[in-house]
Amino acid sequence: MNNKEEKAPVVAVKRKRGRPSHKDSSTFIASEQASAYGISLPQLAEPNERYLSPDDIGSILNITPEAVKQWIYRRKLPAVKLANGYWKVRVRDFEGFLRARSEIGSRHVLVTDGGHGDIKPITDAIEAAGFRAVVAMNYSDALLKALDHLPSMFIVCISPNDPDCWKFAERVKAQKALRSFPILFLGGKTISDEETDKAVACNAQGILTRPIAGETLQNEIKRIIQRAS
Repeated sequence: MNNKEEKAPVVAVKRKRGRPSHKDSSTFIASEQASAYGISLPQLAEPNERYLSPDDIGSILNITPEAVKQWIYRRKLPAVKLANGYWKVRVRDFEGFLRARSEIGSRHVLVTDGGHGDIKPITDAIEAAGFRAVVAMNYSDALLKALDHLPSMFIVCISPNDPDCWKFAERVKAQKALRSFPILFLGGKTISDEETDKAVACNAQGILTRPIAGETLQNEIKRIIQRAS
C-alpha cells in the first residue's frame, strides 16, 4: 500500500512590481485544499512572511480586492488589520476559507428573485433535488453571495420590465471565478424571441416558463448540474 501523499503541482505566479523581492517569494505552491480549485498558494521563505494581502487573494481567485475585503468585514475570512490600515491574511486561514467554500458551494443553488413573484416553489424544488437554496433578493446581494458560496448553478428569474436580470447574468459570466457555473432562466407564462436570444448570448443552460411543475424543475436542476460536473 502506498502511503505517500500526492503532491499538488507547482505553479509559478509573479508578484506585482515594487514589492520586496526574494528568490523564492514569487513561487506559489498549491496546497491540497486549494488544488481542488486549481488555485495555487504562496510558499514564502520565512514563516513570518506567510501572509497575503487582499490584492494577492484577488489575483489568485481572479476577483476584485474589494470583494475580498467584504469577506473580511463580514468575518468570513480571518484577517489582521495593520497600523497603516492594510489587511493581511495568514496562508493557513486562507486555506481553511477555501476548504469551507468548497464544502458549502458544491451543494448550493443560488436563486435571484428580483421581485418577480413567489419563489417558494423554486426553493422547494431545489431542496427536493438534494441541494440547498441560497436566495438573493437583489442582484448586488446575489453577486456577493455567489462569490461567498460558489454555487453549483444559478436560477435567475426574469421579467420583460427588468433589464437588470440580464446585466447580472453578464456580470456572472465576466467573473472568472463564476463564469463556469451554469445558469437557468425562469421567465413568465410566455418567453419572447428576444429573451431566448439573450439567454443564448449568456450561454445559459436553458430558459423555462413559470409557473413550472416542481418535478420538472427538479429534473432540470439535476440534469444541468450533472452535465456541468
